[in-house]
Amino acid sequence: ISRAMQFAAKVIILDEPTNNLGVEETHGVLRFVKEMREAGHSVLLITHNIHHVFEVADRIIVMRRGEIVAEQTVADTDLLTVESLITGADLSALMKRAQ
Repeated sequence: ISRAMQFAAKVIILDEPTNNLGVEETHGVLRFVKEMREAGHSVLLITHNIHHVFEVADRIIVMRRGEIVAEQTVADTDLLTVESLITGADLSALMKRAQ
């Protein structure tokens, strides 16, 4: 992250940037991603913390087993749908049964 800031990179790839961070540090990383996006930089955020994606992303691309299975804007999807796409399971049916 510091290199991206130093070199004013136009494309920034972050692979699990919040892994093993505390709450305050995580907020700092997410704030950085938002600032870079607003400044016109492209940020590729690879994470298993899907809720972080919804906080900072414009669109989501879901890959499973090396294949793109979906590409959607954040506004056009929700957490349960993305989790279903990631796992390949119909989680909405499981949620209905649990209720």
